[in-house]
Amino acid sequence: MGFAGIGIGVILLSSCTANFCSEADLASIAYPYEQGVTVYLGQTEFENLLNGTTDPDHGMTKAVIAQEMAWSDEAAALGLPRIAGKAFEGNDTVYKYIPYECLNNAKTEGEYQYDATVFAKFTSNKAAGLMSTIIKSATDSKFRLPSVYYFGMVDDIVLKDATAAAFQVTDFANIPADKIASIQVGSEANLTSWAVNPYDKVDPAPSDIQNDLVKEIGPEQSILRGFGRLKFAGTDENGKAKMWANFDATRNKIMKMAVESGFSQLGQYQVAGDDFQRVYVNQVNSKVNNIRSCIATRDGYFGHYGTASDWRVSMEKKDWGYAWSKGFLEGLLVYPVSWLLDTFAYGMDPGLSGRGQIWALIFVTLIVRGLLILISFKSQTDNQKMQAIQPELAKIQAKYPNSNTNPTERQRLSQEQMALYRRHNIHPMRQLLILIVQFPVFICVWSGLQGASTLATGEVLNMSLSDTIQSILFNVDGLPSNLHGWWTALFLFILMATTQVFSMLLPRILAKRAAKKVAKTSANPAQDQQNRTMKWVAYGMMIFTIVMGFMLPAAMGVYWLIGGLISCVQTLITQLILSRKKARK
Repeated sequence: MGFAGIGIGVILLSSCTANFCSEADLASIAYPYEQGVTVYLGQTEFENLLNGTTDPDHGMTKAVIAQEMAWSDEAAALGLPRIAGKAFEGNDTVYKYIPYECLNNAKTEGEYQYDATVFAKFTSNKAAGLMSTIIKSATDSKFRLPSVYYFGMVDDIVLKDATAAAFQVTDFANIPADKIASIQVGSEANLTSWAVNPYDKVDPAPSDIQNDLVKEIGPEQSILRGFGRLKFAGTDENGKAKMWANFDATRNKIMKMAVESGFSQLGQYQVAGDDFQRVYVNQVNSKVNNIRSCIATRDGYFGHYGTASDWRVSMEKKDWGYAWSKGFLEGLLVYPVSWLLDTFAYGMDPGLSGRGQIWALIFVTLIVRGLLILISFKSQTDNQKMQAIQPELAKIQAKYPNSNTNPTERQRLSQEQMALYRRHNIHPMRQLLILIVQFPVFICVWSGLQGASTLATGEVLNMSLSDTIQSILFNVDGLPSNLHGWWTALFLFILMATTQVFSMLLPRILAKRAAKKVAKTSANPAQDQQNRTMKWVAYGMMIFTIVMGFMLPAAMGVYWLIGGLISCVQTLITQLILSRKKARK
């Protein structure tokens, strides 16, 4: 019943700690996971693919681009944007196309012929998230998929909205021609203007990103990295960011253009239907709503989001007033924990490379545990006294060997035990009251560590502190190397579990040593039953702690590791003080 109560308490309290992510934060997090399907490249590379000069797919890419160019010519004649060719009118540097494969790519004379109404998958690396979640779910549900051209038009609208935001104008049409002409692909060695891509390589594979084989272009220069969130976030009637506002507006805009133009690739069954739209929204929400690392106490770019865990995204600065608006515990405990982490982390390592976060965790653990020691000093003293009087308690229990079956002996045993507690100024209920206080603190510290944006940024020996130890250990990609921090997480888990077990067993070990000095006069079933119960409670708590440490973020593992060491030192010091007091008496 006790363990069931603890489990229910964990669920209830963890559900009471709110998610700090704002609508703008959710949009920033969503884009790295769903970046669209269009690839942006230089003119020479585009023309080589179009002419089949450098086509690794033996004519497939050439056929795809040729088909997309034909569609684009038809669309342009109707006043619609192109999905292949120049990305911007008046810019001769940035070109685009959509890599994809069809279901019926029948081979004819060395080249592939395509039926563009039936496609199997988008093949760019950036579309991996779309294919593995949204497209797969919609296909499994037998829902109709939009046309390739529809996806391309969505990307075109997003690019133009993001470009307008990069040049700080309200509409793409207001950008001066010379600014449009200056936009680059991102593959140039020395950027002199805004670039489209977030990397110097056109469409890098996750392995290239993780092995640092490509140069990252930061949000201050990459249009899509800095403002791709506009694919999802718009504004409501009050001017506040609203998730899905722009996404819904884009769909409505394309549907209106499709009806007015009569374009063959945007017919009634080639735009996103309600079923597909619902799958899209549900899949993206299921990804971003599970992310809680949005407590940023200062402006900046945080995290390691996306299918390749490669994107830092802009987070809205959160203040204490925002925290109080989320709830009482959020303002009282959760936000202060994250604020302390930010303060120490930035103070130790402004670049948030990982080293500063470890020091921040150490200092925050010392502060939190120090305050808990002050609050629970009497309770901890009572606990140590309880361990110290075990020999006396054993003598009393030995006097009443049948107390588990004899009510009279049970009553006398209870009276003598209470008299012993009063003589040593021990209040058993005080420990229960302290636990009631400590439990919400534990949940709030957990929530503060999970929500801290600084802990979602940088890595410690390739291990992200915001990832759970479970997720890191289950990701065996890169073994036997430490590519994703597998060995770091394993070492941390072993240390954390060992420290927690030892900190819980240490008081029992000391009490058992003291109890050996007391001679047993006879068998005592009541005492033996109590000892067995206490032993199983201790084992149960150890198992609970280890399982929770396995499932919680790695930062919580560091917190428990340090906390376990503090508990061991506290137990030894308290035991030493009580032993000296007893010797003096």
